[in-house]
This record gives sequence, C-alpha cells and structure tokens, in this order.
Amino acid sequence: MNVYAEELKKISVEILTLAGVSEKDSTIVADHLVEANLRGRDSHGVFIRLPRIIKGIEKGTIKPRCKVKVINETPAIALLDGGNGIGQVVSMKAIRLAIKKAKKLGIGVVGVRRSSHIGFLGYYTEYAANENMIGIVLTNTEPAMAPTGGAEPVLGTNPISIGIPTRDLPIVIDMATSIVSRGKILKCLQRGEKIKKGWAVDKEGEITEDPKAALEGALLPIAGPKGYCLAFGFDVLTGALVGASVGKDVKGTLRTEEVSTKGDLFIAINPSLFCGFENFLERVEQLKKQVKSCKKARGVSVILLPGEPEMLIREKRIAEGIPVDEDSWKNLMELKSALHERSKRIGNMFNQKRKDFNT
Repeated sequence: MNVYAEELKKISVEILTLAGVSEKDSTIVADHLVEANLRGRDSHGVFIRLPRIIKGIEKGTIKPRCKVKVINETPAIALLDGGNGIGQVVSMKAIRLAIKKAKKLGIGVVGVRRSSHIGFLGYYTEYAANENMIGIVLTNTEPAMAPTGGAEPVLGTNPISIGIPTRDLPIVIDMATSIVSRGKILKCLQRGEKIKKGWAVDKEGEITEDPKAALEGALLPIAGPKGYCLAFGFDVLTGALVGASVGKDVKGTLRTEEVSTKGDLFIAINPSLFCGFENFLERVEQLKKQVKSCKKARGVSVILLPGEPEMLIREKRIAEGIPVDEDSWKNLMELKSALHERSKRIGNMFNQKRKDFNT
C-alpha cells in the first residue's frame, strides 16, 4: 500500500501530541520523518523512528518538552545542552543559531550534547543551503561498526552531511561512514530480507547476509580503512569536542530506552563573506556542468549529482505516495490507538478527581 505525505504527517503529529509533545514541535518532527520517507531514507522515517521516539518518551529517556540551554557561547561558536529533548527539535535550534552567527561572522559552529537521535542530517544542511549558507552537520551514534580488522562494533555509523546552495535546488551530500546505515539493516530484518554481502560481519568477524547476525556483529566502513579513519575523526568532532560520549560509551541513538549520550556538530559557512555569493554560485554551476557533461562509462545513461537520486525518489513518492508494508502500517495504527486510549483514561481519572474534590 501507499500513503500520501500529508496524511502520514497528520498521523505523526497526532501521535506525537498524544505523547505530550507540543503541536509546534510535533510538526517539526513529523515533517522531518516524512521527508526522510519521501527521499527513500525509510530507515530514518516514520515507521521505524517514530515508535522509537514514543518509546523513549514513555521510558523517560526522551523529554517531550525541554528547554535547550546555552552552556558556552562566543560570537562564532556555541555549546548547547539539549535537555534530553527530541533530536529534531533541538537540532533545528542548533542549525538556526549556527546560521545566525555565520550571517554576521562568516562562520557559525554549534555543538550539542544531551539530545536524542537527530534523524537524517541532510534535512538540516538543506535548510542551511536554502538560507544561502553551506551547511555541515556531523553526529556520532551507538557502536555499530568495526574498525578495520576488527570483529566487534566500536565506532558508530557517524554520518556527515554537506548542503550546498546553488542557483536552483541545493546539492545535499548525506552519508554514513559505514557502507550502510544500521537503519537499513533493521529494515531488512523487519521485512525478512537478506542484506547485501559486504555490508556487515557477524560476531566472529565473518561476512554475513543475515540482518540479525549483522546487528549482533558489526557494520563495515565505507572504503575500508578510509571510512574507519573518517568515523574515528567524526567521533572526536562530535563526542569529544562537545563533551559527549565517544566509541563504546555512546548510547541511546537506536535503543531509546537508554538516555542518549552522543554529540552533534552544526556548522554554517557564509560564502558571501568569502568570495562573494554570486562568485561562489558561478563556480558551483561550473562544477555541476563539468560533472553532468563528463564522458559516461559504457551502459550509463546519466550522471547524477549528490542527492539527486533521493530527489527523484521524492518526486515519485509525492505523486504516488510513500510505499509501506501492511505490518508497519498496522503497527503505526496500533500505536495511535494505544495513545488515544491512554489519553482517554488519563482524562477520565482527572475528571473523576475533580468531581470528588468538588463534592
């Protein structure tokens, strides 16, 4: 079955508000999750991530309403305490602050700790690009990836995103330092599908196609040792730099029953204060044309820019709806019903207490 984006967004807002999230923040989170589904990033979309957010709220590890505090600040940088809030809400505050600083100084760097899983990073870097800024976002995650030669998870998938303004749509680079995100492994497990060979190893360090064995083992880095080195560096730039956890001590990004201990880094760069915005755009356009006009390998009909495959999926899903399997849809509806029932019981208890008090 397929579900249209607006319907899925409405359902997501309803579920979040029933869980105690404000309507404003619910809209931010729902828009983010649905956008992930629209771009084919289903591992970061509604059906996988929303139930985990609700679980965190119910366990008390994620605060449905929180106040983001500034720990340290200078004109160019800031360090925020997310108050264990919902990652998407905290992250929008962080990227907006980074942009505000970059508009004045040319660069703004904002670190965040005590914030839950922030979703797909391209959402924030595209936001920055639409504000005529280059956006860069990094985060670290629970251990999921083995270092080169290792047979156990030590590093997270530690992704990076870069958003680049252009004369039309922003170019968005968004990737994990593992060959795939852990969410894609979860998606395969959920659907009863094998994973691709070379994505992961089991707990003995052997290549596996079994998603369950992969989750018990470790993901593999992109480009072998190079991906491992990038993941290590990003752990430092997110966890160590902002005073959050690193490596094996990172918790709560997948298993939301635990408090999240990871860190995030948001960077905005203002091209206008470097070479001038028009000058910058001209060079980006030159690069785009050179890539697009590159001599094609045999059997290749088109060369796509970074982020272009996701936008093609988005165009299709806007028109036809977001595909969802029956079990995932059923689980979402059951979650909504359970929250409605709980809200009703709480309302009845409150009314009874008020009645008893008045009598």
